[in-house]
Amino acid sequence: KLFDRYNPNGIKSGDVVKVTLSHASYSARVIGLNLDLKNRKVYADLKLIEQNRRHPTRVDVADCQNKGN
Repeated sequence: KLFDRYNPNGIKSGDVVKVTLSHASYSARVIGLNLDLKNRKVYADLKLIEQNRRHPTRVDVADCQNKGN
């Protein structure tokens, strides 16, 4: 239940998502999700579709939107 509460976009492992950050927007595949109870966030571990070292591979799941939607 907490997992669903902190994952407002319903992102699941294996989804291809568009990540929107303040400085960049890029596509990636979600390879794992981790719940951080202390900070009340779910983090998505990503595999980048476009290889760019400047893009983070671990982001708040709230910054991801499913490409299927």
